Amino acid sequence: MEEKIVFFEAKDWEKEFFIKHFKEKILNEYPDLKISFESVPLNKKTAKNFQGTTIAVIYVNSLVDEETVSFLSSLKFIITRSTGMDHIDLLCCKKRNILVSNVPFYASNTVAEHTFALIFALARKLKINFEKMQKLDFTREGLMGIDLLGKTLGVIGTGNIGSHLCRLGYGIGMKVIAFDIEPSKELEEKYKVQYVSLDTLLRESDIITVMVPYYPKTHHMINLENIKLVKEKAMLINTARGPVVDTRALLWALENGKLQGGVALDVFEGEKLLLEGSYLEDEEIPSQVLMKTIRTLHLLKYPNVIFTPHIAYYTEEAMERLIDHVIEELKHFLKFRVSKTEFEGYF
Repeated sequence: MEEKIVFFEAKDWEKEFFIKHFKEKILNEYPDLKISFESVPLNKKTAKNFQGTTIAVIYVNSLVDEETVSFLSSLKFIITRSTGMDHIDLLCCKKRNILVSNVPFYASNTVAEHTFALIFALARKLKINFEKMQKLDFTREGLMGIDLLGKTLGVIGTGNIGSHLCRLGYGIGMKVIAFDIEPSKELEEKYKVQYVSLDTLLRESDIITVMVPYYPKTHHMINLENIKLVKEKAMLINTARGPVVDTRALLWALENGKLQGGVALDVFEGEKLLLEGSYLEDEEIPSQVLMKTIRTLHLLKYPNVIFTPHIAYYTEEAMERLIDHVIEELKHFLKFRVSKTEFEGYF
């Protein structure tokens, strides 16, 4: 059967890079491949225009659910150009014998480094600093920061990214504590990481970082109940997935003297509406989506809250690693008809 590969949400620079690598690594061996690059995401609205697709290479704005795949009877393989998988119905794909693969390692150190950039920004009051400079206010009022040396770094999730965060924290001279369902003996030995319960981590950490993937069990892992445990001067950084942290909990904490060290979010609830314009073409935005978005925007009124627009992964080196991985994944599938890094999901 002829393979038809479609890259969804493809940027111009990605297209140029992929075409170059296809010519070098794939097309010589598989000259009959049909490859197209589309700027639109794959979802229930666009899927009917790509019914012959056998391999879909998607990104995070795509939404592959039961309705989407119902239009794609020829689909055999999905590669998402991301580590997160929450935009794909894995159970649905499994039932239909559609292989699913992600890119698990391309930005592990990259996201960890961005997380520390946000930690430093909060620790040294950079948001307030920059705002004062723009007003030609060179006074030091409100700019006293904190040292990170000796502080307790709490890492929720010590997978690929969390492991790098432990390394960076240890290198700075921080005490590192962590919560994970599968503690790492290597991290315990190399970086003196102490594994504790989630409640203990929230209670003892000066800096709380969220590094877990998003799926039903991690939905609102930080919530209105356990946010009450955090220190008054603690800071919280989320570079994982927005819904892992309940925005209502952050608002409560900021209003009640908690998290005075600040909140830094690279991901947040309402992200699809704020960053991607999702739902804007619909006649009506779902009320739940709108409410989450409004709550998120409300966070920005606090001087100790900073946002970045989901760019923790976004460096030249990480993008090159991502594209190289996708090419290798495609080569492996075309040769062996199986995925090199098939994602089994949480079943």
